[in-house]
Amino acid sequence: MSTFQVDPVTGLQNATYQPTTSVDNQLDKLDFMKLIVAQLRNQNPLAPQSDTDFMAQLAQFEALNQMQLVAQGIKAMQGLSELSSAASLIGKEVVGRTSAGVDVVRDIVARERFGAPYADLATAQRQAVDEDPRVKEAAASAATAGQEVTGVVERVVVGPDGVPVLVIGNHVVDLFSVVEVR
Repeated sequence: MSTFQVDPVTGLQNATYQPTTSVDNQLDKLDFMKLIVAQLRNQNPLAPQSDTDFMAQLAQFEALNQMQLVAQGIKAMQGLSELSSAASLIGKEVVGRTSAGVDVVRDIVARERFGAPYADLATAQRQAVDEDPRVKEAAASAATAGQEVTGVVERVVVGPDGVPVLVIGNHVVDLFSVVEVR
């Protein structure tokens, strides 16, 4: 007995369209185009899809592409704005809450010692970074994350997650936790 796959979007029984899901479980542009092709292949020859329906789908596809480009542009502008805001605090005294900054300190040490981010280092280089006193201190102070700290911002670092953080002495302070600038 043969089995057919039923497409969850079109309800068609075929093997021409195999959706792939991305990490965030959403269909991408290629899946959309595959869906259109599958619809064309499996349409009823006695009642084919009208040109206006097909053009409407292509217009939706183009609108989706444009929205994604706009969203990427806005995200880039937001990142630049956050970085600019953080950089404007260098040399100023701020009050903010510490965050668990082991990853940030590892990246700082890795870039100073080996010229590359921690994630790109070889195992021996990672071990050398992990033995650095600053990394050990950051790991030890992770339990005190969330405590308020006051000090002069020495540098701004973009963390592994892409968000800028402030470095105040041996503390890493989340930009969004700053409550006062003096």
